[in-house]
Amino acid sequence: MKTQKLFYIFGFIFLLISVYMSVFLHLAHFYSLFSIGMFLILFQIYNSIYKKSLFNKWKLKDFVIFFISLIIVSIIIDKIGIYLGYWIYPFYNTIFDEILKYIFEWALALTYFMAGLMIGICLFKKARINKQLSFLFSLLIFVTLIGFFTQYINQFSYSWKVLSMPITNYKIGGYFLIFQTVGYWLMAIIPFILYKIVDKRV
Repeated sequence: MKTQKLFYIFGFIFLLISVYMSVFLHLAHFYSLFSIGMFLILFQIYNSIYKKSLFNKWKLKDFVIFFISLIIVSIIIDKIGIYLGYWIYPFYNTIFDEILKYIFEWALALTYFMAGLMIGICLFKKARINKQLSFLFSLLIFVTLIGFFTQYINQFSYSWKVLSMPITNYKIGGYFLIFQTVGYWLMAIIPFILYKIVDKRV
């Protein structure tokens, strides 16, 4: 119980500091602390409603495989997105920026989106909704809402800035529709698939 409280306490502390960094200080690397905070909170929420912890029985090598895979996938997706002109990082210029970006603002961020997806799946399944619909509803509701919250806080400091999107550049109140839906859905689906692959080994 004490450990659970610590996860929530530290999660909210990191989250509040990151929001302050973005909203009032306009610091682009707010997203590192934001990702840590969101992960700690969503990780513990999942553990509290599901019968086993998110990384139940995982060993060090399993974590290494999972996160190295996430980092590799993150670099590939990010470089393609930048090359195609979909997004930029206005304030990132150094190797240190790149290290923080791929470890905390990509790999860990993908993990908290995955946790949000899995929380939704669990809750919908508890409501006796089948597995396929639970996945779909969680993607449409939980992941989309987490994505809007993430993007809203980002707009104060622009850790990243979306320039255009494939298919359509249609916006809703300044939010690119494709990025806020398909973009964030993929940020949950990709780590979810990698998680399932690694988890089968355990």
